[in-house]
Amino acid sequence: MKPTENLKYEHQAVKLMLKIMSKISESIKSKEVFYTKDVEEIVDFLVVYFDKGHRIKEEKFFYPAFKFDDIQMKNDCIVLLNEHLLGKSYLNEIICCVENCKIGSTFSCEKIADCMINYVTLIQNHIQKEENIYFPYADNVLSEDNQIELSKQFQTIDNKIIGTEVQKGFDELLKEMEYKYLKE
Repeated sequence: MKPTENLKYEHQAVKLMLKIMSKISESIKSKEVFYTKDVEEIVDFLVVYFDKGHRIKEEKFFYPAFKFDDIQMKNDCIVLLNEHLLGKSYLNEIICCVENCKIGSTFSCEKIADCMINYVTLIQNHIQKEENIYFPYADNVLSEDNQIELSKQFQTIDNKIIGTEVQKGFDELLKEMEYKYLKE
């Protein structure tokens, strides 16, 4: 599997979770019941799967593999790295708001919805840039040897950070959340 295919595969899981987050934030905004436990599980998924796994693949291995001749591409890459940090800060804020919401702060519940909406918008745009600009670029400029090496590094990250059992748990969580929130 090409490195870009691996990253796109992970994007599919994240895109599904973003849809679920959108649905939950809509529920919060319309004052419907929502479950803080579900929000915590979503954040856990995003922190481990997306932030500690996927983001590390991109920042430590994928982006450094490029030899940017185009200054605009290099600058855009810096923007993508900053978006990773902003996404992480939204997740941290969601975690804090969940704790406050549990003790009765209705303002924190509204803030959860706002942070989730901001996170969803940020990551949807981020993924779109990667899939439409950087992944095709990578497929064209990285040699087969570079791609093989990246794939090995990605597999190491998957084994060390995620692991088979954690991945199975996340797959099950996605199915449960999809059924609970996106079932029509």
